[in-house]
Amino acid sequence: MGVVLLNSCIKEKYNTPSQVTPIVDFTSTLTISQLKSADLGGLILIGDTLIINTTDTIINPVIQGIVSADDESGNIYKTLYLQDNTGGIQIAIDKTSLYTTYKKGQRVFVKLKGLYLGNYGELTQIGYTYGGEIGRIPEVLINSHFFNDSLPGATPIPLDRTISSISGNDMNMLVRLKKVHFKEVGSVYAEVNVSTNRTLLDSTEAVSIILRNSGYANFRAELMPKGQGNIVGILSAYNGDYQFYIRDLNDLENWDTTIAFPTNIIDESFTSSLGSFTQYSVIGAQIWLNSSFGDETFAKMSGYASGYFANEDWLISKPLNLDNYNQEIFSFRTAMKYGTAGDGTLKVYTSTDYSGTGDPNLATWNEITTATLSAGNYLFTPSGDIDLSGITGTNVYIAFKYVCGTTGVPTWEVTSIKLRAKPN
Repeated sequence: MGVVLLNSCIKEKYNTPSQVTPIVDFTSTLTISQLKSADLGGLILIGDTLIINTTDTIINPVIQGIVSADDESGNIYKTLYLQDNTGGIQIAIDKTSLYTTYKKGQRVFVKLKGLYLGNYGELTQIGYTYGGEIGRIPEVLINSHFFNDSLPGATPIPLDRTISSISGNDMNMLVRLKKVHFKEVGSVYAEVNVSTNRTLLDSTEAVSIILRNSGYANFRAELMPKGQGNIVGILSAYNGDYQFYIRDLNDLENWDTTIAFPTNIIDESFTSSLGSFTQYSVIGAQIWLNSSFGDETFAKMSGYASGYFANEDWLISKPLNLDNYNQEIFSFRTAMKYGTAGDGTLKVYTSTDYSGTGDPNLATWNEITTATLSAGNYLFTPSGDIDLSGITGTNVYIAFKYVCGTTGVPTWEVTSIKLRAKPN
């Protein structure tokens, strides 16, 4: 038995299928701002009625809003942001690729009965119950609560703000932060598969906000540019700290890469290790270690260990390419005990010919003599700003050198090491 397949071509003219436009035949009964005014003494299951402003009762609670941000780039996850002319709201939904149904600019009506209102990280959102807390709305409930009206239109116009002028009234709204720049210029937006906090600064560098980026965003491996411009995104918060989410890299507007701001080449406080520094011991068994006391973290060195021992120990930075920067300013803080102010047991140096490994005495080191050091009693003392703009090279090192004999053995602590400069 065989099967014969016959193919033939028939020329026919087909009409283009008409586009189906969704139409909602009901209306909203409260605004987003009114919804957020509901008394959140805890997790609220929304029923046939909802009490807002402590006294007003809304029957059959329904909101409507325009989608201001979606998950197309991957930077926003299982979340829908809606806003009307009174405010914005975050809706947690247990479904990915929400953008295929709820595109930016889409008007959406939400029937709230059977959903929950609660706080996550002190931020009001619509969701469902999960372990007694606010969680995501199950995918199976989406079609019972969310209704598109008409075809996607214009995305809401962002609110123009500076970092210092944002307020709680702007929460979950589309906001344009004006005249900002990245602190971590040249770094990727996010590490692989890890949500990463970056920092946006205003032009004074005195005010900042967290830029929250997903490790799954399709732009996460792009490098944050130098310069200044405007950034559009969703203003959010977590436990009292403002956070900002961009939708994609098109949210960077009018970016001027010719404007240069100082960036941190070194920013080390030894919170859990020696970080970007390494230690090298020339004499003695004692070495530089990271340590802490109270809220302070630091690198610590002492020649005392149940006895007094002669030591020479170096704390050395990573190699620095200062040819890529200008206007370098160096600073740090020190604390000392059991020594004498100005006794030379701690000195600070730079080198352009250290190999990066081995005995630093084999290299040429130039002492920094303008730094202010601690006078004792474990009082942390700022070094002052030290101008290193005269140092050039692609292999520059900064080092702290500790020396002591078997008498007058001090303990030194170093922290808040910063080297800031403008990229060329």
